[in-house]
Amino acid sequence: MSETPTTGDAAAQPTVYQVRDYIDAAQMKRDLAFSTNDLTTAMMEQSALFSHYGVLAAQASHQVDVVKMLLENTEAAVYKAERDRLASSGEKFTETLLEKIVSRHSRVISMKKALNEAKRIESIGKIAVEGFRHRRDMLVQQGLISREEMKGELKIAERNVREDVQAQQREAVLQQMAQRNAA
Repeated sequence: MSETPTTGDAAAQPTVYQVRDYIDAAQMKRDLAFSTNDLTTAMMEQSALFSHYGVLAAQASHQVDVVKMLLENTEAAVYKAERDRLASSGEKFTETLLEKIVSRHSRVISMKKALNEAKRIESIGKIAVEGFRHRRDMLVQQGLISREEMKGELKIAERNVREDVQAQQREAVLQQMAQRNAA
């Protein structure tokens, strides 16, 4: 299997596809975090972050489709070049042998690695979107907990006010009784 490039030899041209990493895992972790002390801000940012990471996930998915297409084209170009090379050298070959030669070709391997990397990035995008779905659910739950806590605090405050009023009324009644007894 000669890899000496010839003029117009599409299989010999190096395949260099730079897979773009759309999502920074550290930034995603920071964006997913929220403080229960500031639920309002977290809730207001939720939809913007969800849509932002949804777009990044879609771009990562598109990248996988592009790399798949490039892999298919690369395999076809290498297949044609290797078939022509074997036919012109007079060597006997089978489809199976030709497919093995194509699958071990450096350009095809390079594109398969690019595809694997693109799929990894796509998975991170899906995880990010799912993470923001969970974040939304947690924000809703924290909002409910916070509201219940406020209800509890209001009930405690209301009870304290009621007890204070009762204590004042009791004190007033006792003073009136003390004044009647003194008179």
